[in-house]
Amino acid sequence: MKLVITTPETLEEIIKSSLDTAIQEFYLKKESAKERKKHYTIKETSAELKVSTLTVRNYIEKGYLKAFKIGNRILITNESLEKALNEVKSLQYRR
Repeated sequence: MKLVITTPETLEEIIKSSLDTAIQEFYLKKESAKERKKHYTIKETSAELKVSTLTVRNYIEKGYLKAFKIGNRILITNESLEKALNEVKSLQYRR
């Protein structure tokens, strides 16, 4: 362990700079979370859930995932996907 003797002003500058970088990182992460996709295709959903596309279609048919159709494309909302993941996790511990 190394002991460093500094002045109060230097210590204050070190703390301010470290807080500034931490706050900037926090807001960058927050903005990147907003930029996430709002709608996923079946293929993207299957990659996210690590299951086959047929399984995702079965989940939609059974009502585990809510999806809507635009033309020939079936889209799943991010909220529906997160809700389904939370429900599955809670069912794992239920006995």
